Amino acid sequence: MIRVSISLSDEGVIGSLMAEGHAGFGLKGTDIVCSAFTVLLRTFARSVEASTGLTWEARDAGPGKFRLAVTAVMPAAAEQYRGWCEFFLRGLEDLAGEQPQQVQIEYGPRSGRLFHGS
Repeated sequence: MIRVSISLSDEGVIGSLMAEGHAGFGLKGTDIVCSAFTVLLRTFARSVEASTGLTWEARDAGPGKFRLAVTAVMPAAAEQYRGWCEFFLRGLEDLAGEQPQQVQIEYGPRSGRLFHGS
């Protein structure tokens, strides 16, 4: 099972997320649930990485584990980051709703204020 822990900021965007596990829906290399999750996570992480208006830290925490934390969002990047978060969370919620035995989401406590200077 893929387990995703997410902390939202006071503004309702992702402050941090941790993902671990494998879907176990199909054989390694052919698991469509794992593939769908990977596309969502990589697209979100690469969008964060490409932004110049975010302060963030990401790390591969070993096989099947990934952590990402966004600690600041500058005003020029705020709406774009909000959109990425909405896209990622909607896709993740849909995937977990369709495959509840393979994907579990847990929302943790708020991570504080991320939007600065707005």
